[in-house]
Amino acid sequence: MGRAGRAERWPGWIGLAVLLLGMGLRFYRLEAQSLWYDEGTSARLSEGPLRRILESAAQDIHPPLYYVLLYGWGTLVGRSVFALRAFSALTGVLLIAAVGNLTARLFGRRAAGLAMLLTAVHPLAIYYAQETRMYTLLGLWAAWHSVFWLAWQRRPRPGRALGLLLTGVAGWYTHYVFPAIPVAHFLGMLIDAGRGRLRRLIRWLGLQAWIGLAVLPWAPVAMTQLRQWPSPPQVPLPEALEAILRALGAGITLPPEVPSVVIVLPLIGIITGIIGKSIAFPKAPRGANPLGVWMALTMVLSPIGLVLGRGAYREANLKFFMAALPAFVALGAAGLETIRWLFRKHGGIGAERIGLVFALGLMLGPMGLSLQALYFDPRFARDDYRGLARTLAAILRPGDGVLLYAPGQVDVFTYYWPEAPLIPAPLRRPPPPEEIEGTLAPALRGRDRLFVLWYGEREADPEGRVERWLDTHAFRAEERWVGGIRLAVYGLGKLEEHPAPGVRFGEAIEVDGWGMTASPLRPGDVLGVAVRWRVLASIPTPYKVFVHVRGPDGRPVAQTDREPLGWRRPTTTWRPGEILEDRYGVWLPTELMPGRYPVVIGFYGPDGRRLPVFRDGQPAGEAWEIGIIEIRPVP
Repeated sequence: MGRAGRAERWPGWIGLAVLLLGMGLRFYRLEAQSLWYDEGTSARLSEGPLRRILESAAQDIHPPLYYVLLYGWGTLVGRSVFALRAFSALTGVLLIAAVGNLTARLFGRRAAGLAMLLTAVHPLAIYYAQETRMYTLLGLWAAWHSVFWLAWQRRPRPGRALGLLLTGVAGWYTHYVFPAIPVAHFLGMLIDAGRGRLRRLIRWLGLQAWIGLAVLPWAPVAMTQLRQWPSPPQVPLPEALEAILRALGAGITLPPEVPSVVIVLPLIGIITGIIGKSIAFPKAPRGANPLGVWMALTMVLSPIGLVLGRGAYREANLKFFMAALPAFVALGAAGLETIRWLFRKHGGIGAERIGLVFALGLMLGPMGLSLQALYFDPRFARDDYRGLARTLAAILRPGDGVLLYAPGQVDVFTYYWPEAPLIPAPLRRPPPPEEIEGTLAPALRGRDRLFVLWYGEREADPEGRVERWLDTHAFRAEERWVGGIRLAVYGLGKLEEHPAPGVRFGEAIEVDGWGMTASPLRPGDVLGVAVRWRVLASIPTPYKVFVHVRGPDGRPVAQTDREPLGWRRPTTTWRPGEILEDRYGVWLPTELMPGRYPVVIGFYGPDGRRLPVFRDGQPAGEAWEIGIIEIRPVP
C-alpha cells in the first residue's frame, strides 16, 4: 500500500479510536450511582405495553418516543440500571458520529475529526449519556436532522428527503425543544442567497408540512403538556447566558470553585472559527458549506432563544441545550481548525502541530476538571434513592410508613423497594386542606413512625400545607439532606396532656400546658412532646428550643434542637398575648439500654446561653424537667 493509501486509511482508524474512547467514557461507572427521580419516571413509563406507555406519556410532560424505544430496548436486554442506562450510552456514541458528519458538511473533514474528539470527551454529552432520559436522543435527532437538511439542500434526493422527514418526526416525538432545529434551518435558508433559494425553501416547507401531519395526532396532548410546564422564577439574562455557555463549554459538573473565566476558552475558539471561516479564509473546504458558520450559529442560538423566550430557563433545564450542543461543538472544532491553519501558514508543519495541541489542551482542560467531578465529586452525584430504600428497608418496623411527597418518587423508590409500606400523598398541587386531612389522617391512624422524603415541595406546595399539617398532628424528630432529598422522621404516638405547670422561661415565655406520648417506649421509638407557649412580652432574640433525653450521667442520649413550630415561627415573631402550640419529636437510639430517663426542655440563643427557668416564681435552673420515660427492651 502506498503512502497516499495509508493517508486515506488513517482518518478511519482515528475515527474508530475516538468512538471507542467515547464509548469507554460513557460506560465507565455507568451504574455506580442510583437512578434518580426523573430516571424512575423513565423506568416506570417504559415498562409497557405500548398502549399503556402512550397513555402514561400523555400524562407526563414529554412526548412518548423515548419511552417506546426504551421499552423495546428493555425487552431485549433487561431492565437493570446498567441495561436502562446503556440505551442512552449507546445513543451517545451514535451522537459522536453524527456530530462528526454534521461538522464535515459545515466545515470539512479535518474539522470533523476534532468535533468527534470534543464530543467524545464532552462532560455534558457524557452526563446525559449516563442518564435514563431522552436528552442524548434529543441531541442525536438534532444532529442527524441537520445532516440530512444540509445534504438535501446541497442536492435534493429522495433518500435525503426521507431522512429529513424521519428524523424530523422522531425529534418532535422526543422533546418539545426540538422544533428549534427546523426553525434554525429556516433561518439558514433565508441567509443562503444562492440560486434556487426560493424553490428550495418552498420544497422544504412542503417537507415540514408532511412532518406536521405526522405529529398532528399528538398535537392536542402536546398543547396541554406545554401549558403544564412549570414557570420557574426569572433569572437575570447575563446569569442565564453565563450558565448556558458554561454548560455547553465544559458541562454542568464543572466545580463552582473553577473561575467562570474558563468559559472564555470555548468562546475564544468559537469566535476564532467564526472569524476564520467567514472572513480570514471564507473559501470552504471540499464538501463543506460556504455558509457553515452562519448555519451553525442559527442551530446554536435557536434552542437557546426558544428556552429563554418561553421563560423556561432554570438551572435544571440546562439539559434542553443538548439540542444546541452538536452545532456548538462544530463551531469549536472550526475554531481549532482555524488556529491550525494560522500556525501552519506562519510557522510550518511543526508550528501547526504545536499550536493545535496547545489550543486543544486549553479547551480540554476545563472538560477534564468537569469529568473528574462527574465521576467522583459527591456534590454532583444523583439523588441516592437506592441507598435510601436500602436504609429504610433495614430500619422500618411493622407499624411504620413512608410518605413520598413528589408523585414521581414512587416510581424510582419502588424500583428499588417494591414492597415499601407507602402512605398515599395528596394528589392536587397545591393540595387543599380537606384533601390533606382526608388523605393523611386515615392513612396514619394506628401507625408508630412516619418517614417522609420531601422533594420539589417548594414548587408543588409553596405554602407548605402538608408539612404544616404534619407538624400539628405528628412529632418531627429528625431531618437530614440526602442529595436533593430531605428525609424527615416523625413520631405518631398518642399524646397524654397535662395542665399548666407554673413554669416560665426568662421574662417573656410561659408554659400554658404540655403533653408527652405515653411510656413505656422501646429503643428506636419517637418520643413526642407538645407544649403551649404563652407569650408575655416581645422577644428580640431568635431562641431555639431543645428537648433532651438525659442519661444517668446527665448528658443527652437523644435530643432535638430547632426553632419553634417547625422553623416557621422564630421567637422574634411572637406577639404578646399569643398562645402557640409547638410539637417536637425525639428519635430514641436503637441501642438505648432499658431504664428510666428524664426528659428536659429549654431555650438557648445564638450565643449558646440558655434562658433561665422559673418554677412558681422561683429559679429552677436552665432546663425544665417535664417527666421521666421508661425504656423497655425490644421483645
